[in-house]
Amino acid sequence: MRKRALQLTAFAALVFGTQAAFELSAMSPQPIPEPVANIWSAPLNQLSGRLRVEFEDLKPGLRHAVYAELRNHSLNPIAVTNQPRVHAELFDASGNPMTPAGFSMSGPIPQPQWAVIPRDAYLGFRIDNQIVGLPTREHGMALLAVGNKSWGLGAGKYVLKVNLVFKKEEDAPPNQWVGELELPPVEVVITAEMLAVN
Repeated sequence: MRKRALQLTAFAALVFGTQAAFELSAMSPQPIPEPVANIWSAPLNQLSGRLRVEFEDLKPGLRHAVYAELRNHSLNPIAVTNQPRVHAELFDASGNPMTPAGFSMSGPIPQPQWAVIPRDAYLGFRIDNQIVGLPTREHGMALLAVGNKSWGLGAGKYVLKVNLVFKKEEDAPPNQWVGELELPPVEVVITAEMLAVN
């Protein structure tokens, strides 16, 4: 009986081992691309961050909402301003830097506010420049305005890179986070269907 069980075990190992080898050989040799979105930066002084970009159809124009999300890795709450200094760069699909465009600006600039991130928690806030004039749908482009730069983007794939600088403020809470956070780049995709005039 023991001999019979050993024979069955050896047979099963042969069958399933062959099947596993076949399945692995049938897989595509191309490496699985690493997703760009939802990746947190390495913690710096107990704080990490990431970007989130959302497409907005505001009728009559199109733009992208850009959010900075910050995670507190410390055991104590951390205070941050919702208006850090934003350094942004945009690249096309070939890795070439995109030249910013000049769009008019209008409207009131919101006052900065302090936010407290509890321990082992995260929060998000918009960092795109919402007072930049919105191109209409007839222009065939979508606005991306971050920091002091703005771009009118046609259909294609782009990569957005952002650094956030939190300077020491006189009216800051005692637990204010100070430093420069380099966020992982995110891909921005615009299709012809998104730009189509309805």
